[in-house]
Amino acid sequence: MVPDPGSADEALYARARSALQQHWGYPDFRPGQWDAMSPILHGRDALVILPTGGGKSLCFQVPALLQEGVTIVISPLLALMDDQVGRLEAQGVRATAINSTLSYTEIEQRWNDAVHGRYRLLYMAPERLQSEMFEARAGQLNVAMLAIDEAHCVSEWGYSFRPAYLGIAEARARIGDPPTIAVTATATPYVRRDMMERLGLRSPAVVVTGFDRPNLTWSIFRLENKRAKLLEIVKRVDGTGVVYAGTRRGVEQWAEWLAAEGFSAGFYHAGLSPEARKSAQVAWLEGSTRIMVATNAFGMGIDKSDVRFVVHVDLPSTIESYYQEAGRGGRDGGRAHAVLLYRKGDESTPAGLLEKSLPRRVTVQAVYDALCSLNEVSLGELPDRPLPVNPQRIAKVARCPTGAVRSVLELLERQQELTIQAAAAETLYLRMLSGPEKVRELADQSANSGLGRFLYWLLRRLPSEVFSGWCRVSVHRLLRDAKMPRERLERGLNFLKERDVLQWMPGDAIDFVELRRARSARLDLDDSLLRQARNRSQTRLGDMLRYARSITCRRRFLLSYFGESSPEHCGACDVCLGRHEPIVVTPEHEPALRTILQYVADGTAREAWFTSSTSPKHEIDGLLDWLVREGYLQIADPLLEEFALTGKARRMLGRSGR
Repeated sequence: MVPDPGSADEALYARARSALQQHWGYPDFRPGQWDAMSPILHGRDALVILPTGGGKSLCFQVPALLQEGVTIVISPLLALMDDQVGRLEAQGVRATAINSTLSYTEIEQRWNDAVHGRYRLLYMAPERLQSEMFEARAGQLNVAMLAIDEAHCVSEWGYSFRPAYLGIAEARARIGDPPTIAVTATATPYVRRDMMERLGLRSPAVVVTGFDRPNLTWSIFRLENKRAKLLEIVKRVDGTGVVYAGTRRGVEQWAEWLAAEGFSAGFYHAGLSPEARKSAQVAWLEGSTRIMVATNAFGMGIDKSDVRFVVHVDLPSTIESYYQEAGRGGRDGGRAHAVLLYRKGDESTPAGLLEKSLPRRVTVQAVYDALCSLNEVSLGELPDRPLPVNPQRIAKVARCPTGAVRSVLELLERQQELTIQAAAAETLYLRMLSGPEKVRELADQSANSGLGRFLYWLLRRLPSEVFSGWCRVSVHRLLRDAKMPRERLERGLNFLKERDVLQWMPGDAIDFVELRRARSARLDLDDSLLRQARNRSQTRLGDMLRYARSITCRRRFLLSYFGESSPEHCGACDVCLGRHEPIVVTPEHEPALRTILQYVADGTAREAWFTSSTSPKHEIDGLLDWLVREGYLQIADPLLEEFALTGKARRMLGRSGR
């Protein structure tokens, strides 16, 4: 809401609007943006829920320019940080990110620069708040504001994905308890309350602009031939689009098929190299690729306004992720289509992914034992070296899917049993076996002057951590500074390794893990939290399944899920437009129709209907749809699939004698 003329807020609003125009080129704020900025500029916490494309980032980026000190931004994804920092720098805003791609020296330098006020915005993952460098500098930082981007992660992912989010409230106290703003695009009323509690927000201003996207046409098609329907969509809808698939293999297969059909299609998933992902993304953003086929790894923070269709060919695991991904269409306000293609059995893919991401205790223990055994780690032993990870061999020994190995290792990292050192191009792991004084002594006493110079060069280039343990080092920087071929560098390292001066391992071929505790016979895991995370994920998958099988107005279902009211009919979705051929009801269907009405009369839950019937679910859904359209049933609650009998239905049941 724009401040009243002459009010105390008018001057502040004018400064914020001027910054917006100067750095971003927008003439004025979008709905909800100033309402989000005003509380934080007055020292209050804020919880901000704006739809995808609503300009959430500006809600903390603009205030960062109006206050003295640095704004710390907690962000979940490296790509999201890089994208926002790059945009800010291009707009003349001093910003940087601290992440795992940087060397120890670079990270230290950026922390020092932040302490001395060089940056307006400092981006980092939540795990950085637990680092020694943060601990050392927290009290030295002049923090104007703390911003949590994609704040729903604290509730959705919390324990099961990024437990470091749960430490944000404690870290906030160490940086002077600054005003805190949490922003996200999707949050049910439950998630909003959960975010406020977990982040420790104190009486925050809650800004919700609404989840309705009137320019999006929501459609679900239940069919067997998904290719034919997708082909119809990409032919009939002009403009660029995104096709979301559930697996990496599926992504590549759909992209290959679209290309064979004559469409310009690229693909994107987390299994590609950073260079390949960036190339695919740029080609799509610039328009040289019309269709991007991707997993859910694509899209967070991507700003492309003219997407005309978003098609999900596989069932998403949650309504939140579906809504956010589909919401990338029509950011320019123009008409766009959000389509879900669904067929019986599609739930097996997200259910399988859930099983991998939230493994059971027996699987966790088996993977841990296999990792240790394959690396010859005895019970009670704490190895002083990183352990190489071979997912295929571990999975074979543990008798689990290969995809579950990574999830188990990530869970064990969250439990502080180990630290994952992910494979990275052009890196190596190195540690010195002697202190710096002994290395200098060896260099001075060596008859080989070349060896002496090499040792002194290493002392100058390697971080000090190499004398206390294994350290990951950038080969690229070493080669750049040494001005020598890689083969010569490795020969020099091998020469020193043979003489017990140092140890080193190549780090660009495989992941390593470093155990933080001695190997134990039985891991100490919190089973209750694992069960809670699993149950919640299964509940949300069930919500997504209900949406896919629902017979109600799509917009009404989605808005009800996010706690908003809406008319019974939007007039624009596939249900309201009557785009589905209704089932042909014959006299043979009358017993089933009466049984459905009796189920409703008795209050029997929808999932308990026809449990012993051989009738396919889609036929039962069709009969239910017919009863609603013909005025026998009313939809009481689209989320819970609750129905109410009409007078017409009661008369029909009365005639049956029941």
